[in-house]
Amino acid sequence: MVFKAKHFTTVVLILGGVLGLSVWLSPSYAQMRHGRGGMAGGPNVFFLMRAAQLTPDQKTQVQTLLQNSRQNTKEIISQLMPLRQQLNSSLYSTGTADANLINQVNGLENQLRQERYSVFQQVWSMLNSGQQSRVTTLYSQMAANRAQRLEAWKSLQQPSQ
Repeated sequence: MVFKAKHFTTVVLILGGVLGLSVWLSPSYAQMRHGRGGMAGGPNVFFLMRAAQLTPDQKTQVQTLLQNSRQNTKEIISQLMPLRQQLNSSLYSTGTADANLINQVNGLENQLRQERYSVFQQVWSMLNSGQQSRVTTLYSQMAANRAQRLEAWKSLQQPSQ
C-alpha cells in the first residue's frame, strides 16, 4: 500500500488531535480548568495565583506549599484509585456496590477536597489586601460573565413560539 502525502497529513492531524486532547484531559490541566479543582472539585488556586499577581517571594512560598500538598495528594490518590477501580468493577459487573466501599471512596474524595481548600486558604492568607481585592474583583467579573453566557445558552434551548 502506498501512502500519499494527504493520507499522511490526515493521520498526523488525527494523532495530534488525540494527543492534544489527552494532554488537555490530564489531571494537572483538569485542576486548572474553570476552577473545578480537578477530581475533587474546589476553588482554583491557579486562578488565585494568577489574578493576585504574586511577588517573587510569594511565588516561592506558594511553590513550597504546592509541593507539600502534592505529596499529601499523591498518598490519598494512591489509596483512592484502587478503591474506585474496585467500586467500578462491582457496579459494572453486578450493578451494585458495597456501602462500605462507597463510604471509603467518599471519605478519600473529601480528604482531597479538604486539601485543596486548605491550600487555597493558605495562599489567600499570603496575599496583601490589594491582591485580595484584585482577585475578588476578577472573580466577580468572571462569575457575572459565566452567568451571562449560561443565560444566553439557555435562551437558545427554549423552543420558539
